[in-house]
Amino acid sequence: MSTAVISNSITHPDVVAALEAGMEMASDESGRPVTAERFTWAMAAALTYLDSTGAPWADVYARHIEIAATQAPDRGEDVEDTSDLYAGMHYSREQVSAAVNAGVDAAARTIREQHADDIDNLVVNAVLTLLDDPEASFDAVVARCYGIEADAVSGWLSDVPADSDAELNAQQVALIDAYLRSVGL
Repeated sequence: MSTAVISNSITHPDVVAALEAGMEMASDESGRPVTAERFTWAMAAALTYLDSTGAPWADVYARHIEIAATQAPDRGEDVEDTSDLYAGMHYSREQVSAAVNAGVDAAARTIREQHADDIDNLVVNAVLTLLDDPEASFDAVVARCYGIEADAVSGWLSDVPADSDAELNAQQVALIDAYLRSVGL
């Protein structure tokens, strides 16, 4: 049994951990790579808006480049490690919620030129649930945020159209592979 810890003071590393885990959960459940633009831009936007709620998109763009550079396997010595800049930073749950919601919405509008969809909504719900209970599973997030069976939410996620032709092709390959495994081929 997991015990949820709710605090009025959330550290920056806790926010980053919840964002990463929430993006990973939405990625896993939607069958889309966590490296898809919908996730990478939402992460950059949420972190940017956590620092400054009214930040222009140019700041999100700069944060996206910074994140990509620090995650690159061959990042080199030119990339500065800025993790210590956020040491000691604390946020309220309301600040985190506002930043994540604004970040996901802005990324959907700006990158995909769409409104937030079911995958985006899962990201928000997962991140906020994981802030309270870092060990929460997909089923726990669904029970807490949707109050329905996890299979229903999984169905919604599979109905979200692909963001690109490459993503559609990858989804079709995954479906074919799953079918072949299910029939023992």
